[in-house]
Parts: sequence; C-alpha cells; structure tokens
Amino acid sequence: MKRISTIVVVVVALALGATTYAAVIQTHSAALQIPNRRAVVVSATVSGLLYPGSVRPVKLRIRNLLSRRVRILALALKTGHPSGRCPAWAVTGGRLATRMTIARRGTRTAYASVRMLSTAPDACEGASVPLSFSATLDGQP
Repeated sequence: MKRISTIVVVVVALALGATTYAAVIQTHSAALQIPNRRAVVVSATVSGLLYPGSVRPVKLRIRNLLSRRVRILALALKTGHPSGRCPAWAVTGGRLATRMTIARRGTRTAYASVRMLSTAPDACEGASVPLSFSATLDGQP
C-alpha cells in the first residue's frame, strides 16, 4: 500500500510540475511576441565626409516607442548602395554590441562607425550612403 501511495504522489507531483511548466512557457512566449509595429526608432548623424580609407563616427539616437521599458542587446548598422558610381562593397557598417535599457518612451544615445575601404575607387569620395538599422530587443530581433 505504501508503494502505491508513493507512486500516486510522484505522478501527481509530475503532473503539477508539467502543468506549471506549460503555464510558464505559455506566459513567456506571449510576453516575447512583438506587436506589428516598431518598438524603437533609430536616427543617425555621421560626423564628416567619407573618402577612401576613412572611418567616421556615427551618433545614434534610439527612441523607445513602447509604453514599457526596453532592453537593447545589439544594434546593426547596414549601409545601402552609395550614390553615383561608388560600388556597394566600398562602404561598410557593422554590428554594435551594446546593452542598454531605455525607459518607456525614452531616448538613449549610442555610437558606431561607418568605414569606406581604402580600396574604394575615387568615385566614392563624397558619395551619399543610405543607412538602415536593426536591433535585438530583450533577446528577440
């Protein structure tokens, strides 16, 4: 009889544990879903002109559009196709590993850089380069 009661207690404990685990997983998966709207907006200011072999600092202003605080784990700065006859490979951005928390509807500043490779043709000097950004928030891109 003792053995049967022990088995029943273990089965009940496992069932309760599995139910609790499923409830926690369901709660976290719902909390991590990102709505179909932007969570942050990034604006950038590049200091100076690019020319072959140069690196320029980029000041990033990151604004939280949500009504809750957001933790940023990483930012990626991607360069688009430069204007004129400058090839796309000539200008590079990069990934900025950063950990910052932005208060609800708050703004923070971060810094990155943009580089024009020394092998870039002279046609790249003074070219306009569009920038785009992506962010990893709270562990979810």
